[in-house]
Amino acid sequence: MRVIPAVSENYSDLIYQYPESAQELLKRLARYSPQIVDNRYAILHIPESENLATVASTGYSLVPKLFTYLNTASLEQSGILSAQSQPVLNLKGKNILIGFLDSGIDYTHPSFRNADGTTRILSIWDQNDQTGPPPAALQYGTEYTREQINQALFSADPLQIVPVRDENGHGTAVAGIACGTPQEESDFFGAAPESELLFVRLKPAKQYLRSYFLIPSDADAFQESDLMLGVRYLAEKARSLQKPLVICIALGSNQGSHSGQTPLEETLSGIQSMSGIYVVTAAGNEAGMGHHYYGKLSAPGERAEAELLVDSKTEGFTVEFWAAAPETFSIGLISPGGEIIEPIQPRSKFSQEFPLLLDNTRITLDYELVEITAGTQFAMLRFASPAPGLWRIIIVNRSFVNGAFHLWLPITGFIPPGIRFFNPLPDTTLVIPSCARGPITVSTSNAYNGTLFINSSRGYTSNGIIKPDFAAPGVNVTAPLPGGGFQAFTGSSAASALTSGAVCLLAEWGLRRDTPRIFTSSEIKSLFLYGTSRSAVLHYPNPEWGYGELNLFGIFEAMIRP
Repeated sequence: MRVIPAVSENYSDLIYQYPESAQELLKRLARYSPQIVDNRYAILHIPESENLATVASTGYSLVPKLFTYLNTASLEQSGILSAQSQPVLNLKGKNILIGFLDSGIDYTHPSFRNADGTTRILSIWDQNDQTGPPPAALQYGTEYTREQINQALFSADPLQIVPVRDENGHGTAVAGIACGTPQEESDFFGAAPESELLFVRLKPAKQYLRSYFLIPSDADAFQESDLMLGVRYLAEKARSLQKPLVICIALGSNQGSHSGQTPLEETLSGIQSMSGIYVVTAAGNEAGMGHHYYGKLSAPGERAEAELLVDSKTEGFTVEFWAAAPETFSIGLISPGGEIIEPIQPRSKFSQEFPLLLDNTRITLDYELVEITAGTQFAMLRFASPAPGLWRIIIVNRSFVNGAFHLWLPITGFIPPGIRFFNPLPDTTLVIPSCARGPITVSTSNAYNGTLFINSSRGYTSNGIIKPDFAAPGVNVTAPLPGGGFQAFTGSSAASALTSGAVCLLAEWGLRRDTPRIFTSSEIKSLFLYGTSRSAVLHYPNPEWGYGELNLFGIFEAMIRP
């Protein structure tokens, strides 16, 4: 059987920032089966024997981060229903592509079919399926065309022809909210029901990454490198079809500096420089989860202790430390049993394991004095078999500017709920990739009572970029279920899906003007900011609502307002 490095557990995947032309890279590193993402990044597949799978051996940015789902009367509240039904506008997303990277899609569901039963999906790249030809210039998975999907839909057993599934249901729900075909008997209406779909079914993260980052065995996890190649696939399909594309990212991670500078975030911001590509990202559901700690010391040598509660049995977890250059800090630890790891001087490419005898725990500390993408001090504490109780992370300032630093635990779903900081800060809880400057980032509101969803992640980014851009409804949104039927869907994923559909409608309006035009991504975002609904009692922008709440119809009202 042919070995496919991109899916084989005998290869580690690295995100490589290459300095030469793509052609030179493909020749120079051919032995690592390179796959080009864009003119900056490529994915390399390194044999396990070369031992290049950890932060200590390669550097933090090269190791793919892990992502998971962001879900835990909305069309009317967001102004989408008015834009759909207003006779002159009558916007439905026609001639606009909308792309998803997710768990899969139930392509047989009526929400993704035309009135004659044919599919609205133009293509699916199933990264899990190695039986058929992959997309051009990519090395794994199988691409299914609209013709193959239609053949499957009119067969006795569709999955025999196109075996794409959605066992989790997240991808089907997100795609349905964004652009599902109306099902009036179920009171279901997608935001952009005449748009055309592109879908990337992400493969699960490799086991070596799950083990390294101590991700629970039952957690759904996807790796950054697969998302980056998925973005390339969607962009190239849009280029070949010569149609505008909206990319909906309803996944997230707490790994990274939260400054918008991870490889995936830079890829998303860069892809928007192409005409007619718009990216929408979900801010996340992390505000009330206790996963972020912020500290601010006032002088060199001053010390802080971040208290970390571990009251659930777990195989382990990681904690990431980030501080802006030229600030430097030493990091130590006090275990529940009283064992002390004295603060260790920061240095470049430092890694050391500390076995704790009384607590039967292994702690690994990795330092990078200057992490290459964010340019900041980075450290990762890896807790293997941690004892329950109160852990104290010691932070000592060594080079003082303003004394500020951040600590992040893994995202909800990657860590038991009983592990949290004792005194967390709900601000700066935007997940990756929503900190990227270019894409539209949406927090989550409740259309039924006009409030912010209790766990909606808050801004700003760690380097002060104003995010989220605005809030969108995401509580009890009707969404399709795999196998048929509908469900109430709540969380940041729903808000990003609804917004993605709204972007489709605005892009369609641009194409239908007397002089048809394709908006730039900056124009699209600015138009949405002009249309947002704002409360008279709040100041804007703010870390919860950004510039207000999504109101697509408000854009057109703003244009005619005297």
